[in-house]
Amino acid sequence: MSFRSFALSALALSAAAAAQAQSSYNLYGVIDLSLGSMQLSGLSTSADNKRTTKVEPNAMTTSFIGLKGLEDLGGGMKAGFVLESFLRPDTGAQGRFDNDRFWGRAANVFLDSGYGKLTIGRQGNLLFGQVASFNPFGGAFGLSPAVRLTFGRWGNDRGDSGWANAVTYNTPKFGGASFAVSWQPGEDPDKGERSSYAVSGSYVAGPFAVGGAWQTLGAAEPPKGDFLEGQRQTFGLLSSSYDFGVAKLFAQYGKISNSGFSTTARIDTKLYQLGASVPLSSAGKLLVSYGQSSEKPVEGGTTPKTKHTIVSVGYDHLLSKRTDVYAVVMHDKEKLANFRSGTSYVLGLRHAF
Repeated sequence: MSFRSFALSALALSAAAAAQAQSSYNLYGVIDLSLGSMQLSGLSTSADNKRTTKVEPNAMTTSFIGLKGLEDLGGGMKAGFVLESFLRPDTGAQGRFDNDRFWGRAANVFLDSGYGKLTIGRQGNLLFGQVASFNPFGGAFGLSPAVRLTFGRWGNDRGDSGWANAVTYNTPKFGGASFAVSWQPGEDPDKGERSSYAVSGSYVAGPFAVGGAWQTLGAAEPPKGDFLEGQRQTFGLLSSSYDFGVAKLFAQYGKISNSGFSTTARIDTKLYQLGASVPLSSAGKLLVSYGQSSEKPVEGGTTPKTKHTIVSVGYDHLLSKRTDVYAVVMHDKEKLANFRSGTSYVLGLRHAF
Protein backbone atom coordinates (compact mmCIF):
# COMPACT_ATOMS: atom_id res chain seq x y z
CA MET A 1 0.00 0.00 0.00
CA SER A 2 1.36 3.40 -0.96
CA PHE A 3 1.82 6.17 1.61
CA ARG A 4 -0.89 8.15 -0.19
CA SER A 5 -3.37 5.26 0.06
CA PHE A 6 -2.48 4.71 3.71
CA ALA A 7 -3.01 8.38 4.47
CA LEU A 8 -6.38 8.45 2.72
CA SER A 9 -7.48 5.31 4.59
CA ALA A 10 -6.37 6.80 7.91
CA LEU A 11 -8.28 10.02 7.17
CA ALA A 12 -11.40 8.03 6.30
CA LEU A 13 -11.16 6.01 9.51
CA SER A 14 -10.65 9.18 11.54
CA ALA A 15 -13.69 10.79 9.94
CA ALA A 16 -15.78 7.71 10.68
CA ALA A 17 -14.60 7.67 14.29
CA ALA A 18 -15.38 11.37 14.63
CA ALA A 19 -18.84 10.85 13.17
CA GLN A 20 -19.46 8.00 15.62
CA ALA A 21 -18.38 10.16 18.52
CA GLN A 22 -20.56 13.13 17.61
CA SER A 23 -22.31 14.58 20.64
CA SER A 24 -24.85 17.35 21.20
CA TYR A 25 -25.98 19.19 24.34
CA ASN A 26 -28.97 21.48 24.78
CA LEU A 27 -30.26 23.82 27.46
CA TYR A 28 -34.02 24.37 27.16
CA GLY A 29 -37.22 24.91 29.10
CA VAL A 30 -40.56 26.68 29.49
CA ILE A 31 -41.59 29.62 31.66
CA ASP A 32 -45.35 30.00 32.20
CA LEU A 33 -46.88 32.80 34.30
CA SER A 34 -50.44 34.08 34.56
CA LEU A 35 -52.62 36.59 36.36
CA GLY A 36 -55.88 35.12 37.56
CA SER A 37 -59.02 35.69 39.58
CA MET A 38 -59.40 32.24 41.10
CA GLN A 39 -62.45 30.57 42.65
CA LEU A 40 -62.84 26.79 42.95
CA SER A 41 -65.72 24.68 44.20
CA GLY A 42 -66.01 24.17 47.94
CA LEU A 43 -67.84 25.17 51.07
CA SER A 44 -68.67 28.87 51.14
CA THR A 45 -66.39 29.20 54.16
CA SER A 46 -63.44 27.40 52.58
CA ALA A 47 -60.40 29.09 51.06
CA ASP A 48 -61.08 27.30 47.75
CA ASN A 49 -64.44 28.99 47.26
CA LYS A 50 -63.27 32.47 48.22
CA ARG A 51 -62.26 34.52 45.18
CA THR A 52 -58.58 35.42 45.15
CA THR A 53 -56.58 37.46 42.65
CA LYS A 54 -53.04 36.20 42.27
CA VAL A 55 -50.03 35.81 40.02
CA GLU A 56 -49.80 32.08 39.43
CA PRO A 57 -47.21 29.89 37.69
CA ASN A 58 -47.75 26.86 35.48
CA ALA A 59 -51.40 27.23 34.46
CA MET A 60 -50.85 25.84 30.94
CA THR A 61 -47.41 24.24 31.29
CA THR A 62 -45.52 23.40 34.46
CA SER A 63 -42.43 25.59 34.11
CA PHE A 64 -39.09 23.80 33.98
CA ILE A 65 -35.48 24.08 32.91
CA GLY A 66 -33.72 21.15 31.26
CA LEU A 67 -30.38 19.88 30.02
CA LYS A 68 -30.04 16.98 27.62
CA GLY A 69 -27.25 15.33 25.71
CA LEU A 70 -27.01 12.81 22.90
CA GLU A 71 -24.06 10.78 21.63
CA ASP A 72 -23.94 8.84 18.38
CA LEU A 73 -22.40 5.44 19.16
CA GLY A 74 -22.45 4.29 15.55
CA GLY A 75 -24.34 1.46 13.94
CA GLY A 76 -27.64 3.24 14.50
CA MET A 77 -27.17 3.26 18.29
CA LYS A 78 -27.40 6.46 20.37
CA ALA A 79 -26.95 7.14 24.07
CA GLY A 80 -28.22 10.14 25.96
CA PHE A 81 -29.33 11.71 29.19
CA VAL A 82 -32.09 14.10 30.34
CA LEU A 83 -32.08 16.30 33.45
CA GLU A 84 -35.15 18.52 34.01
CA SER A 85 -36.10 20.59 37.05
CA PHE A 86 -39.53 22.10 37.79
CA LEU A 87 -39.77 25.67 39.08
CA ARG A 88 -42.29 28.26 40.25
CA PRO A 89 -41.34 31.49 38.46
CA ASP A 90 -43.82 33.64 40.40
CA THR A 91 -41.56 33.39 43.47
CA GLY A 92 -38.41 31.83 42.04
CA ALA A 93 -38.93 28.70 44.12
CA GLN A 94 -37.64 25.33 42.99
CA GLY A 95 -40.04 22.46 42.26
CA ARG A 96 -43.80 22.23 41.90
CA PHE A 97 -44.31 22.35 45.66
CA ASP A 98 -42.19 22.64 48.80
CA ASN A 99 -39.83 19.67 49.24
CA ASP A 100 -40.24 18.57 45.63
CA ARG A 101 -37.11 16.79 44.37
CA PHE A 102 -34.78 19.03 42.36
CA TRP A 103 -34.73 16.96 39.15
CA GLY A 104 -38.43 16.17 39.60
CA ARG A 105 -39.36 16.28 35.93
CA ALA A 106 -36.66 13.95 34.61
CA ALA A 107 -33.30 12.45 35.55
CA ASN A 108 -32.45 9.54 33.30
CA VAL A 109 -30.12 7.92 30.79
CA PHE A 110 -31.19 6.02 27.68
CA LEU A 111 -30.11 3.90 24.73
CA ASP A 112 -31.95 4.38 21.43
CA SER A 113 -31.70 2.28 18.27
CA GLY A 114 -33.77 0.74 15.53
CA TYR A 115 -34.91 -1.84 18.07
CA GLY A 116 -36.50 0.76 20.34
CA LYS A 117 -35.55 2.93 23.30
CA LEU A 118 -34.61 1.83 26.81
CA THR A 119 -34.75 4.52 29.55
CA ILE A 120 -33.61 4.17 33.18
CA GLY A 121 -34.25 6.71 35.94
CA ARG A 122 -36.91 9.31 36.68
CA GLN A 123 -39.12 9.87 33.63
CA GLY A 124 -42.62 10.66 32.43
CA ASN A 125 -45.50 8.43 33.49
CA LEU A 126 -46.94 6.57 30.47
CA LEU A 127 -50.55 7.11 31.56
CA PHE A 128 -50.05 10.82 32.17
CA GLY A 129 -48.61 11.05 28.66
CA GLN A 130 -51.90 9.67 27.32
CA VAL A 131 -53.96 12.10 29.43
CA ALA A 132 -51.96 15.06 28.09
CA SER A 133 -51.94 13.91 24.45
CA PHE A 134 -55.69 13.59 23.99
CA ASN A 135 -57.17 16.81 25.36
CA PRO A 136 -57.00 20.35 23.93
CA PHE A 137 -55.24 21.80 27.02
CA GLY A 138 -52.45 19.22 27.01
CA GLY A 139 -50.71 18.72 30.35
CA ALA A 140 -52.12 21.89 31.94
CA PHE A 141 -52.42 21.14 35.67
CA GLY A 142 -54.02 24.53 36.21
CA LEU A 143 -56.64 24.54 33.45
CA SER A 144 -57.15 21.11 31.83
CA PRO A 145 -60.24 19.25 33.13
CA ALA A 146 -58.68 15.92 32.14
CA VAL A 147 -55.49 16.57 34.12
CA ARG A 148 -57.20 18.13 37.15
CA LEU A 149 -59.57 15.15 37.46
CA THR A 150 -56.80 12.53 37.20
CA PHE A 151 -53.34 13.63 38.37
CA GLY A 152 -54.27 17.16 39.48
CA ARG A 153 -55.98 18.79 42.44
CA TRP A 154 -59.25 16.84 42.25
CA GLY A 155 -57.80 13.57 40.97
CA ASN A 156 -57.71 10.31 42.89
CA ASP A 157 -54.59 8.98 41.18
CA ARG A 158 -52.00 8.19 43.87
CA GLY A 159 -49.04 8.29 41.50
CA ASP A 160 -47.39 11.26 39.80
CA SER A 161 -46.86 12.62 36.30
CA GLY A 162 -43.34 11.21 36.60
CA TRP A 163 -42.05 7.89 37.96
CA ALA A 164 -38.82 7.60 39.95
CA ASN A 165 -36.63 4.47 39.83
CA ALA A 166 -38.32 3.46 36.58
CA VAL A 167 -37.27 1.32 33.62
CA THR A 168 -39.17 1.90 30.36
CA TYR A 169 -38.99 0.32 26.92
CA ASN A 170 -40.53 2.11 23.91
CA THR A 171 -40.93 0.09 20.73
CA PRO A 172 -40.11 1.46 17.29
CA LYS A 173 -43.10 2.58 15.25
CA PHE A 174 -44.90 -0.14 13.29
CA GLY A 175 -46.70 1.85 10.63
CA GLY A 176 -48.72 4.22 12.78
CA ALA A 177 -48.58 2.09 15.92
CA SER A 178 -46.21 2.31 18.88
CA PHE A 179 -46.15 0.75 22.36
CA ALA A 180 -44.36 1.15 25.68
CA VAL A 181 -44.02 -0.72 28.96
CA SER A 182 -42.71 0.67 32.26
CA TRP A 183 -41.68 -0.90 35.59
CA GLN A 184 -41.02 0.82 38.91
CA PRO A 185 -39.67 -1.41 41.71
CA GLY A 186 -41.01 -0.62 45.17
CA GLU A 187 -37.50 -0.81 46.71
CA ASP A 188 -38.95 -1.56 50.14
CA PRO A 189 -37.33 -4.51 52.00
CA ASP A 190 -40.40 -4.75 54.26
CA LYS A 191 -42.59 -5.05 51.13
CA GLY A 192 -45.00 -2.36 52.28
CA GLU A 193 -44.56 -0.60 48.96
CA ARG A 194 -44.50 -2.94 45.96
CA SER A 195 -43.64 -2.63 42.29
CA SER A 196 -45.72 -0.57 39.86
CA TYR A 197 -46.31 -1.40 36.20
CA ALA A 198 -47.67 0.51 33.21
CA VAL A 199 -48.32 -0.17 29.52
CA SER A 200 -49.46 2.16 26.76
CA GLY A 201 -50.05 2.14 23.04
CA SER A 202 -51.20 4.48 20.31
CA TYR A 203 -52.10 4.35 16.65
CA VAL A 204 -52.10 7.31 14.25
CA ALA A 205 -53.53 7.21 10.73
CA GLY A 206 -53.70 10.63 9.12
CA PRO A 207 -56.18 12.79 11.07
CA PHE A 208 -57.26 9.90 13.31
CA ALA A 209 -55.50 8.84 16.51
CA VAL A 210 -56.38 6.40 19.28
CA GLY A 211 -54.52 5.52 22.46
CA GLY A 212 -54.81 3.47 25.58
CA ALA A 213 -52.88 3.10 28.83
CA TRP A 214 -53.13 1.04 32.00
CA GLN A 215 -51.15 1.13 35.23
CA THR A 216 -51.17 -0.64 38.54
CA LEU A 217 -49.55 1.16 41.47
CA GLY A 218 -47.99 -0.58 44.44
CA ALA A 219 -46.23 2.57 45.66
CA ALA A 220 -47.13 6.25 45.90
CA GLU A 221 -45.16 9.30 44.80
CA PRO A 222 -44.57 12.38 47.02
CA PRO A 223 -46.39 14.38 48.21
CA LYS A 224 -48.94 11.56 48.36
CA GLY A 225 -48.68 9.16 51.30
CA ASP A 226 -46.83 5.86 51.12
CA PHE A 227 -48.73 2.65 50.42
CA LEU A 228 -49.10 0.06 53.13
CA GLU A 229 -48.81 -3.67 52.56
CA GLY A 230 -51.78 -4.99 50.58
CA GLN A 231 -52.73 -1.64 49.08
CA ARG A 232 -52.93 -1.24 45.31
CA GLN A 233 -54.49 1.08 42.75
CA THR A 234 -55.27 0.47 39.07
CA PHE A 235 -56.01 3.11 36.44
CA GLY A 236 -57.06 2.48 32.85
CA LEU A 237 -57.68 5.08 30.13
CA LEU A 238 -58.91 5.01 26.51
CA SER A 239 -58.52 8.08 24.30
CA SER A 240 -59.17 9.19 20.75
CA SER A 241 -58.94 12.26 18.53
CA TYR A 242 -59.85 13.26 14.98
CA ASP A 243 -58.68 16.36 13.14
CA PHE A 244 -61.31 17.61 10.71
CA GLY A 245 -59.21 20.63 9.77
CA VAL A 246 -61.83 23.12 10.93
CA ALA A 247 -61.67 21.50 14.38
CA LYS A 248 -59.81 18.74 16.20
CA LEU A 249 -62.03 16.70 18.52
CA PHE A 250 -60.91 14.73 21.59
CA ALA A 251 -62.53 12.08 23.79
CA GLN A 252 -61.33 10.15 26.85
CA TYR A 253 -62.77 7.59 29.24
CA GLY A 254 -61.03 6.17 32.31
CA LYS A 255 -61.51 4.27 35.55
CA ILE A 256 -59.53 4.30 38.81
CA SER A 257 -59.96 1.45 41.33
CA ASN A 258 -58.49 1.12 44.83
CA SER A 259 -58.04 -1.97 46.99
CA GLY A 260 -56.73 -2.50 50.51
CA PHE A 261 -57.21 1.12 51.60
CA SER A 262 -59.08 2.61 54.55
CA THR A 263 -62.82 3.19 54.40
CA THR A 264 -62.38 6.81 53.25
CA ALA A 265 -60.26 5.79 50.24
CA ARG A 266 -62.28 2.69 49.34
CA ILE A 267 -63.78 4.18 46.19
CA ASP A 268 -63.92 3.70 42.44
CA THR A 269 -63.72 6.66 40.08
CA LYS A 270 -65.03 6.84 36.53
CA LEU A 271 -64.18 9.84 34.39
CA TYR A 272 -64.48 11.18 30.88
CA GLN A 273 -63.44 14.22 28.90
CA LEU A 274 -64.72 15.73 25.64
CA GLY A 275 -62.86 18.56 23.98
CA ALA A 276 -62.13 20.52 20.82
CA SER A 277 -59.37 22.71 19.42
CA VAL A 278 -60.65 25.10 16.74
CA PRO A 279 -58.17 27.18 14.69
CA LEU A 280 -59.49 30.73 14.29
CA SER A 281 -56.45 32.00 12.37
CA SER A 282 -52.92 30.92 11.51
CA ALA A 283 -51.83 32.09 14.97
CA GLY A 284 -54.83 31.55 17.25
CA LYS A 285 -57.10 28.72 18.34
CA LEU A 286 -60.14 28.26 20.54
CA LEU A 287 -59.84 25.54 23.22
CA VAL A 288 -62.87 23.88 24.81
CA SER A 289 -62.89 20.95 27.25
CA TYR A 290 -65.54 19.32 29.46
CA GLY A 291 -64.51 16.80 32.07
CA GLN A 292 -66.45 14.87 34.69
CA SER A 293 -65.47 12.36 37.37
CA SER A 294 -67.87 10.21 39.39
CA GLU A 295 -66.74 8.74 42.72
CA LYS A 296 -68.60 5.76 44.08
CA PRO A 297 -67.77 3.99 47.36
CA VAL A 298 -67.24 0.23 47.10
CA GLU A 299 -68.17 -2.22 49.87
CA GLY A 300 -67.04 -0.82 53.23
CA GLY A 301 -66.29 2.64 51.84
CA THR A 302 -67.50 5.77 53.61
CA THR A 303 -66.74 8.43 50.98
CA PRO A 304 -70.06 9.87 49.73
CA LYS A 305 -71.07 9.43 46.12
CA THR A 306 -69.65 12.49 44.36
CA LYS A 307 -69.73 14.01 40.89
CA HIS A 308 -67.16 16.64 39.92
CA THR A 309 -67.44 18.68 36.71
CA ILE A 310 -64.91 21.08 35.18
CA VAL A 311 -65.42 23.12 32.00
CA SER A 312 -62.60 25.19 30.50
CA VAL A 313 -62.91 27.56 27.52
CA GLY A 314 -59.89 29.48 26.31
CA TYR A 315 -58.06 31.20 23.48
CA ASP A 316 -54.36 30.60 22.77
CA HIS A 317 -52.50 33.00 20.46
CA LEU A 318 -48.97 32.55 19.12
CA LEU A 319 -46.81 35.67 19.14
CA SER A 320 -43.93 33.65 17.68
CA LYS A 321 -42.86 30.01 17.43
CA ARG A 322 -41.72 30.12 21.07
CA THR A 323 -44.07 32.60 22.77
CA ASP A 324 -47.84 32.60 23.21
CA VAL A 325 -50.50 34.36 25.26
CA TYR A 326 -53.68 32.70 26.51
CA ALA A 327 -56.95 33.61 28.18
CA VAL A 328 -59.09 30.93 29.86
CA VAL A 329 -62.33 30.75 31.84
CA MET A 330 -62.71 27.64 34.02
CA HIS A 331 -65.92 26.62 35.82
CA ASP A 332 -65.48 24.15 38.67
CA LYS A 333 -68.36 22.31 40.36
CA GLU A 334 -68.51 19.46 42.86
CA LYS A 335 -71.91 17.98 43.63
CA LEU A 336 -71.77 17.67 47.40
CA ALA A 337 -74.04 19.01 50.12
CA ASN A 338 -73.32 22.67 50.89
CA PHE A 339 -70.68 22.89 48.14
CA ARG A 340 -70.72 25.95 45.89
CA SER A 341 -69.32 26.10 42.37
CA GLY A 342 -66.54 28.50 41.37
CA THR A 343 -65.40 30.26 38.20
CA SER A 344 -61.82 31.32 37.52
CA TYR A 345 -60.47 33.79 34.94
CA VAL A 346 -56.86 33.47 33.81
CA LEU A 347 -54.64 35.54 31.48
CA GLY A 348 -51.18 34.13 30.85
CA LEU A 349 -47.90 34.35 28.97
CA ARG A 350 -45.79 31.30 28.07
CA HIS A 351 -42.28 31.30 26.62
CA ALA A 352 -40.22 28.30 25.50
CA PHE A 353 -36.45 28.43 25.02
